[in-house]
Amino acid sequence: MTSRYAYQIVNVFAESRFGGNPLAVFTAAEGLSDDDMQLIARQFNLSETVFLLPGDAEAAASLRIFTPSYELPFAGHPTIGSAAVLQALHGLGDSFTLRTRAGLIPIRRQDGVFRLTAVAASQRAANLATTDAAAMLGLGAADIAAEPMWVNAGSEQLLIRLASREAVLAAQPRPELFVHHATLYPGRSIAYLWHVADNIATVRLFFEQQGAIIEDPGTGSACANLGGWCALNGLAPLSWRIEQGAVIQRPNVLYLEVAADGTVQVGGKVQLLGDGTFHLP
Repeated sequence: MTSRYAYQIVNVFAESRFGGNPLAVFTAAEGLSDDDMQLIARQFNLSETVFLLPGDAEAAASLRIFTPSYELPFAGHPTIGSAAVLQALHGLGDSFTLRTRAGLIPIRRQDGVFRLTAVAASQRAANLATTDAAAMLGLGAADIAAEPMWVNAGSEQLLIRLASREAVLAAQPRPELFVHHATLYPGRSIAYLWHVADNIATVRLFFEQQGAIIEDPGTGSACANLGGWCALNGLAPLSWRIEQGAVIQRPNVLYLEVAADGTVQVGGKVQLLGDGTFHLP
């Protein structure tokens, strides 16, 4: 007997119809095993596929988030995309909470922007020399503006502040050096590059997948980590527009707010592109 599961395709952090980061949202994933979810995510081959499960007294729904290779405890664009889908399907109000494996994530919708409140961040030194970071990215040592740090606001990533917007856009990671220097654990190599001027941050995120270095169009978890880094390093309060995806011609716009008390909010707009049914034998 074939089981059928409804899904929607949305673009998250999209301010134009074909901008943003695409996401598949399975709206009622009860009955799918962990292996099913992983294989479906591999079939869709998007940055992430999210599976919605029933909520509880604290949350409107529980999220399982998978890349084509592994499950993530938290990711920003699946969380915000799921919030938009749930709000449209079930008429939720402008404030509700979602459960991820990294914890409860409050959601607020205002003026067409869905915003999540990230969990408090932690940071630790990457012990990565400036010259090594530069070589890994195909840049010069003068392009590295601060000590690389591992930051975790739900999904730990290597953050590297660069000296100019031009340096961010020019970076060309070298696969062998990237895997050597940017690996959190085997199979998870990831780095987020950023520069800010006049409250506009230019960012790029790279990760390793099956031997290739992939660029992500729009990354909410990394934006949350950036906000956490700013809170931990004395840059709060702030309100930044985050621009990502220009190099791969997939423009994404994120909104980062860090309050004086260190609370981090990440937001973006979501566009529905289509829906369908997945048949699982």
